[in-house]
Amino acid sequence: MGSNIRPATSADAPKWLELVQAAIGSEYPVKELYDLNWISSQLDPQTGHETWVIENGGNLTGSISFLKAEPASANPIANLGRNIFRPEALADSSADALIRSVNQLVADRKQMAVARVSAADNAQQALFENLGYICVGFQPLKHLLQKRIGTLFYVRPDSGVLGKRQIISESLPQVAELAAAALEKLQISNTMAARDGIVGYPLQTDLKVHEATADDFELWRMQAQSANPAVEVSGRFNLGFGLMRMPATVPLKALFGQNDTTVVGGMSFYFDEHDRCARITEAFSTDDVCLGPLLQHTVKMAQEQLGAVYTEVDILITSPRLLKTAEQLGFVPVAYMPAFFVRGDSHVDVVKMVKLNLPYSLDNCDFTAHAKAIVKVIDRNFEDQKVGMAIINLLRPLSMFKGLGDGELRKVARLFTQKLYRPGDELFAKDDAGEEAYIVLRGKINILLERGATPVAALTDGKIFGELAFLDGSPRIAFASAAQPSILLVVHRNAFADLTRREPALGMVVMRNLALDMATKLRSTDAALAAARANK
Repeated sequence: MGSNIRPATSADAPKWLELVQAAIGSEYPVKELYDLNWISSQLDPQTGHETWVIENGGNLTGSISFLKAEPASANPIANLGRNIFRPEALADSSADALIRSVNQLVADRKQMAVARVSAADNAQQALFENLGYICVGFQPLKHLLQKRIGTLFYVRPDSGVLGKRQIISESLPQVAELAAAALEKLQISNTMAARDGIVGYPLQTDLKVHEATADDFELWRMQAQSANPAVEVSGRFNLGFGLMRMPATVPLKALFGQNDTTVVGGMSFYFDEHDRCARITEAFSTDDVCLGPLLQHTVKMAQEQLGAVYTEVDILITSPRLLKTAEQLGFVPVAYMPAFFVRGDSHVDVVKMVKLNLPYSLDNCDFTAHAKAIVKVIDRNFEDQKVGMAIINLLRPLSMFKGLGDGELRKVARLFTQKLYRPGDELFAKDDAGEEAYIVLRGKINILLERGATPVAALTDGKIFGELAFLDGSPRIAFASAAQPSILLVVHRNAFADLTRREPALGMVVMRNLALDMATKLRSTDAALAAARANK
């Protein structure tokens, strides 16, 4: 008997449950997946999602759903999910027939399609690739099953949709590199250039950030529309949670930013308890400042209060400042979605950005050659993540680096090298050029005005020194030597200068911090001298 491709109905619930158990087992972390009443409601297009299945010999051997946008959206994207197959469907080409049928529906509806495929499922990757889907992204460690698995993002292009795509001339280097790889695969002409020096929203402001209810957030968002704020986040595409896109059962979390008594912006997100993910859904701003601290506060709340494994946000390519702010806070671009957001008469590209709070890993992945090409780009984007958190944690509390986000701290951390000094080793002498700054990782360093003299200071773990002479190369005013076996982090002046040329906002923050530190030290010295004169 041949295979039958047809829409699912509520009556298919028992057979669909058997398919789920055959395809992904009985240990999915959300037990509603195995509840027949829940399945019945999901297979009903009125209460759930339009679902198409393969029926063969009285059994379902494959299934895929059109996931509804929440709320309904004008974006011309068919969001495909819950794609599950028995092995025989992949072997006898009935899975091909199902995807071909879906492709025809998508074409008739004049849409593009996006599908998420497990990075561990080489067979499904090949299935979608052979039927015209292009890999445009990879999110590592996205879903939690027995182990964490990554997800690949596939797009099936539509010339009508792409013909309305807004062309962008430049973006951040990491975004531009990912865009170039995705657009080349899609055979779309690309004129985007990488540009350093884009300035993000300030992270250090006087904005007061408060938690809010979903109703309050929506009220303030609607009130803000009179100011015609730019749309920068595209996040309500589908609010399903986990690999199987289970309906959200937790309330929306929201924040608002206030200057004096005026609400000037807000940001909302859901916390996916299945995957331990904070997914930012919307943001608005009526000023040119508040989105920076709102995003920073959201990241901190997700990580410290909710224990988020990662935070994700979909940012329009037309929002370079928010993209830069996300990068400053440690986000990495993981997917490039062309023409995914409708704005007026044009379609705008969307960049998926992720801040990962786990060690980056490609474990449990089995990529096709096609997928590897895009994964290679994203793997390079995570190179900064491979910098040891111990170094970043050491830099974070130092006054010199106050106000830098994790992404900026990673860039600084990559400049440092480790050096080992034995007791008595001299780091520098008086009148040497100040070409390096030092942080004590472990050990003890003595500062002396003359060789052999009594130390005027002893620096231990976490202390930074040599930073003032390091900035302008002026001669050292003292000697530094190791009092015991010591491991130091060392940064060269030229390497730091190169970074601040590429990242002027980062350099401005560091210079401001050094100026404030020097002013504090000078005031302290003046006070000590005044006290000494008064006691004479």
